[in-house]
Amino acid sequence: MRFLALDISTKTGFAIFDNEKLVQCGLIKLEKPSHYKADVKTFKDLPQDYPLGFMVSATELADECLKVYEENACELVVIEHTEKGRARLSQRLLEWINYEVANRFVEQRISIQYLFVSDWREATKCYLKHWPEYKMWNSKIGKLKKAAVPTKSGAKIAKIDGKIVTKVDQKKLSIIIANNAFGLELKDDNIADAVNLGHAAGVCLHHLF
Repeated sequence: MRFLALDISTKTGFAIFDNEKLVQCGLIKLEKPSHYKADVKTFKDLPQDYPLGFMVSATELADECLKVYEENACELVVIEHTEKGRARLSQRLLEWINYEVANRFVEQRISIQYLFVSDWREATKCYLKHWPEYKMWNSKIGKLKKAAVPTKSGAKIAKIDGKIVTKVDQKKLSIIIANNAFGLELKDDNIADAVNLGHAAGVCLHHLF
């Protein structure tokens, strides 16, 4: 079965799979609404064209997702379920995009399967608890950063052989896992998340294929 995996956001990562074989992956970029703000404190902070701008952007991205699905002759779409966010408007935009995407596929009678973030991360071992080498690396970086001489701004930066080094966080780990699993050279965590989501679907949803 050929299916589309979507990590939906304003930068939506997608991956096309033929059963467990990765066929294609990429990014669908959303033109953010005018006067966009991720969060607001009061109604006075709302964008001038709210909610219309959000509605238009959500509709446009949903159309692009359906287009990718149809152009690749998919039979199923797997979508990462939304989680609660901190910023009011970014969460609102994310939910509206998810609604519009789901609405497009439902209208076309296309099957949708949702996976939670924890589902695909556990299936692909995308947690630092599974990677002692990266936990050790992060510990090393933490010590270097603590011992570093503060910059003029007061920041402490870890360096090895004169090069700035950083910890492996959840986003970097996702990229590493996707690249290792499929021989890729991804640098975008949105695409990596979509690839890992699709990879996990082959494990969690084997009854569908």
